Amino acid sequence: MIRKQLYITEQQEHALKRRAKALGVSEAELIRRALDAMLRDQPGEPLPRRDALHGLLEYTRRLAETHRTPAGFRFDREALYAEREEQLRPGTRR
Repeated sequence: MIRKQLYITEQQEHALKRRAKALGVSEAELIRRALDAMLRDQPGEPLPRRDALHGLLEYTRRLAETHRTPAGFRFDREALYAEREEQLRPGTRR
């Protein structure tokens, strides 16, 4: 991170504090998000966070294509719990 200082109006200060608190993030994080959003529309270097997100989405798409559940598969939570409990019983091999 690179430290920057800037001047804002008193109204901006109050609005920034309220919004950061409402979102549960720091004021600095909120400013970084606003800067990212403003720069997103500019030509030039892509933003690292956006590139990371696109990479993650592409990875999950490929993963979803190669890891399909068998036709007719039904998820049975109770059966999975019973199987897990059996594995965790003392004296049971894992």
